Amino acid sequence: MCRLCGLWPSTQVDHIAPGDDHGLNNLQGVCSGCHAAKSASEGGRAAAARRSRLRPPERHPGELPRPTDRPDHAHE
Repeated sequence: MCRLCGLWPSTQVDHIAPGDDHGLNNLQGVCSGCHAAKSASEGGRAAAARRSRLRPPERHPGELPRPTDRPDHAHE
């Protein structure tokens, strides 16, 4: 039976922790539906992590200085 849902027969092998650890302690039998859902979720997290490393986070517009707050503007 699927180790995730317990409803369907295990037809695929899944890595419990993503990565290259193919040891028996890191493998589990899952149904195709659970495997697809888990893999999609893990792929989405990995893609988001890659994107966050590519560029620094943008500041919120409310945190940006207003043009009148710049030091080169003398208040009259």
